[in-house]
Amino acid sequence: MLWEYNTFIGFETEARAVWTYEMTLVPGLLQTEGYARAVIKGMLPHASQEEVERRVDARMKRQEVLAKQDAVRLWAIVDEAALRRQVGSAGEMRAQIEHLRAATLRPEVTLQVLPFDSGPHPAMLGAFVILKFDEPVAPDIVYTEGLTKDLFLDDDTSIAQYRETFEHLRASAHSPGQTEVFLADLTRGSQVRGVRDANA
Repeated sequence: MLWEYNTFIGFETEARAVWTYEMTLVPGLLQTEGYARAVIKGMLPHASQEEVERRVDARMKRQEVLAKQDAVRLWAIVDEAALRRQVGSAGEMRAQIEHLRAATLRPEVTLQVLPFDSGPHPAMLGAFVILKFDEPVAPDIVYTEGLTKDLFLDDDTSIAQYRETFEHLRASAHSPGQTEVFLADLTRGSQVRGVRDANA
């Protein structure tokens, strides 16, 4: 699994665009250090503090792809459940939401929240990442992460299905403008009702 993850990071560094859907977590490229540390501790309860910090450092370094001159274009769709689940302390979670609000202002980042009321959808079986490259460097690659094994898909049929699924999610999710309203209301602790009608 470590080999697959390191391979994924290598692909991510070379990609021109990353499309990602997350069900239960904030995407790694948009995580704060505090949130990342809490996630890693929760997912690897037996890891040493040294191992946790090494992984946190690696996750923070990954985010440099958004800061370089030819920054990768990130399109992230995040399920509302990921933002409702408290990861770390209340303060760390609040900082994470504020970090997402700041990310929506960055030209290389597009963020959409998929609300609970959007109903069932084709990606309910799991999160995924589509890595897009400039031809003829490489075709698109789909990456899925599992409990014991990660998977790369590069056949045309799989890529087409995941692209279609992402387009479905993009159409069902709050628009970027609605997402900004959602995040602002979330930081105020509201129940975020009626967001779909805002900024329509």
